[in-house]
Amino acid sequence: MLHAAASSYATDSAAEGRRHILYVDAYDSFSNSIIGLLEHSLGASVTTVRIDDRQASANIIQVLKAFDAVVVGPGPGHPANSDDVGLINHLWKLSADDLLPVFGICLGFQSLCLAHGASIKRLKQARHGIISNIAHSRTDMFKGIAGLRATQYHSLHVDLAANRSEGGQAHWTTNSKCPHIQPLAWDVEDEINGPVLMAARHTTKPFWGVQFHPESICTSKEGSRLLQRWWVQAKAWLTSRSRMVAPEHTAASRYLLPTSTTATARDAIRTEAEYEQSSAVSSLAKAIRLSTGSQATQLQWTRHSTDQISPIVLVEMLGLDMDEIILLDSQNHNMGRFSLLGVVVPGETVKVTYRAWDRTLRYGTCSDDERCVQLQSINQIWSVLQESIDLHDPKMYGHGQDSNSGSGGLPCDSPFWGGFMGYISYEAGLETIDVELHESATSSTIPDINFAFVHRSVVIDHATGQTYVQSLLPNDSSWIAHVRRTIHEILQSRAAVSQSQITRGDITVTRELRDDLEMETRLGLSQISTPQERQYRNKVLRCQESLAAGDSYELCLTDETLITVPRIDDKGVNPWTLYKKLRRKNPAPYGAYLRLSNATVVGTSPERFLKWNREGHCQFRPIKGTVKKSPSMTRETAHNILNSSKEQAENLMIVDLIRHDLSGVIGAEHCSVPKLMTVEEYEHVYQLVSVIEGKLPCSQGREGPTGLDVLKASLPPGSMTGAPKKRSCEILRDIEQRPRGIYSGVLGYLDVGGAGDFSVVIRTAIRDAGCVSRGNVETWRIGAGGAVTIQSTDRGEYLEMETKVMTALTAFQSK
Repeated sequence: MLHAAASSYATDSAAEGRRHILYVDAYDSFSNSIIGLLEHSLGASVTTVRIDDRQASANIIQVLKAFDAVVVGPGPGHPANSDDVGLINHLWKLSADDLLPVFGICLGFQSLCLAHGASIKRLKQARHGIISNIAHSRTDMFKGIAGLRATQYHSLHVDLAANRSEGGQAHWTTNSKCPHIQPLAWDVEDEINGPVLMAARHTTKPFWGVQFHPESICTSKEGSRLLQRWWVQAKAWLTSRSRMVAPEHTAASRYLLPTSTTATARDAIRTEAEYEQSSAVSSLAKAIRLSTGSQATQLQWTRHSTDQISPIVLVEMLGLDMDEIILLDSQNHNMGRFSLLGVVVPGETVKVTYRAWDRTLRYGTCSDDERCVQLQSINQIWSVLQESIDLHDPKMYGHGQDSNSGSGGLPCDSPFWGGFMGYISYEAGLETIDVELHESATSSTIPDINFAFVHRSVVIDHATGQTYVQSLLPNDSSWIAHVRRTIHEILQSRAAVSQSQITRGDITVTRELRDDLEMETRLGLSQISTPQERQYRNKVLRCQESLAAGDSYELCLTDETLITVPRIDDKGVNPWTLYKKLRRKNPAPYGAYLRLSNATVVGTSPERFLKWNREGHCQFRPIKGTVKKSPSMTRETAHNILNSSKEQAENLMIVDLIRHDLSGVIGAEHCSVPKLMTVEEYEHVYQLVSVIEGKLPCSQGREGPTGLDVLKASLPPGSMTGAPKKRSCEILRDIEQRPRGIYSGVLGYLDVGGAGDFSVVIRTAIRDAGCVSRGNVETWRIGAGGAVTIQSTDRGEYLEMETKVMTALTAFQSK
């Protein structure tokens, strides 16, 4: 399916003098960044078509008449495999009358050269996320280009036989085997592979290509200038042939199906087959509206100066530690600021769940009034979530009131006023990119999407010492007053305890000792089953075979550790006590405790997935690159390790992937990378972190894309998949042979005021939902893994996985 309507292209061209480029997408995870670079550097309009678009392939001549040039993007696979290149092969067979300029990148470049006599061979060592200086001829599109450093993402290379350079000196002439391939650039710095062709052009046809990636964040600005120089060459060829797109509506428009690459969450569901389901799903938003008992949402709130009140103490004093709750806990980490408590009111809070394997949506306040809807696609869910959020925005449909002072207004410093809290699993993310689930996913009883619409919440700002008590329910001042009194009691109790130099009151200490003793008794009898070293290392080698074959650039392999705990007197481990132990042992800025709709999650994640505020500012913070702390591992030593080629390449590939995901929603011009590969320190590890940011172009009035659009376009998290995302997830499914579930998913909130914040579910223990009904034992699962690159070692990857498991497993080790 082609993206963007072409029927207006001819009119635009006549009015603005803009040229139009057809971008051929081979299901790569960098395509949106390339498109953005073309639009920014060339001032051209770009339309996207997928390689497997049957309609476009069957009518390729008519389609091409609507465009001035074609850019063939990168992608996984081999150019000799028709499934990997699809309609690309049609381009090299165009007649003289139908020719137009074509520029190939990576796979597109290899396909061009293969079609004109070259061989495609495997590199001795793949070049994934590797940056090198490019030696070029200073002619053709390289005229005036100097100091080009470019990122490479390739396992295969173009072999021109006699044109292989010798002694590090590149050859610039054609040969009898490939008489029409003119070399333009080489990488002569690669000591393992020897000189590798980096760019070429056809000697008589308007075909150019490069092996490297001009759009990468680590490619120098000369990459953009190179595209401009190519465009000069392409326009000169068009002028010489008097080839112009006709100003009138062309016959090609019938083949260009008008869709958007950035469809928003509230897009209409158009097919008749989905209409009935859409109507049923829409009632969810109405059910949530009815649960407030009001047509205009009012946020009642109060603020207290609490001087670092503990969310743990607050939960226990409110008597919520045995109930369904969602606690997003910054755990006193120096990188955390807010802790959020979402209260689930039995019989009143609307809960929403979705199972990916049978596409079943359920919602209601309790099992007795739960509604079940069979969906055709997960895409139907996003519009309902967005509609529910929009209906409850106090800024648009109501107002706020400070219950303490009685004055109006909203607590703008509070990041969450109420809304959805919960998680989206890895398998739900797979459905968004059309990857089939592993067959064993059908056995899971844990929802893949699990949210509660939270009316009552408490937000603790650890930076300022402010605590916000909030409710979206009408006339809920009594609950707010109850929480205020509880906070006051905590502060008074803490003052008294401080005077006697006791960390907690006698009752709390007695209870905690009892709970700890009971938990340690069970943990002492538990059995821990960790991944077998040989099996895991074999999986690493299988991943590297896929990397060497060109099917992926990076594969984030995972496995899971099982902890079987005996149930005594029909009781298992108290998850709240377990969570308290884990946060003591391994504090992290994105801790989480969740008990909701058959799911129990205990986690201390160090990684933010995505945050956006009410002004539309978005931020990703992917972590890739991990070094275990030890007495001999200083920060300086860790910094040297994490600055190695392997670790830098691992992080760079995910940065480029996330830039693609974000660019597809808000446009590449609104994306930036303010922090690239910085070492950060955590309780047990040093990690390499980058920050990718963006600005939603239309955050006011809820027009245009929203933060939820960015969220759904970025699932599953790129730091847990590898790149290209779709092909990598398919490979990982077949190697791992299990569903990941909540692990590798995201957990956080959707705020009624328009904000959102989600962490990546790692360093987390999840209780098997079916364990309670299986008699005398219960099972907890901890997932862990790492990004396998071509520079990885199987032993090193196993040790990294072990390091990450231990950060969560420490909670299950008896004292």
